[in-house]
Amino acid sequence: MMSRKDYVETARILNKYKQTINEQDYADLTDDFSFMFEKDNPNFIVDKFLEACNK
Repeated sequence: MMSRKDYVETARILNKYKQTINEQDYADLTDDFSFMFEKDNPNFIVDKFLEACNK
């Protein structure tokens, strides 16, 4: 199981590439990650992750 620090680091990495990826593709990518993380950890908060990805 991944930990909070892993989710934070993933969001940081994704955010770094936000401006270089088509907006819809970026949304799909972050959604796919959030679904994967939610399966991995029932305590994962999707909205918090997506907010971090879209800073």
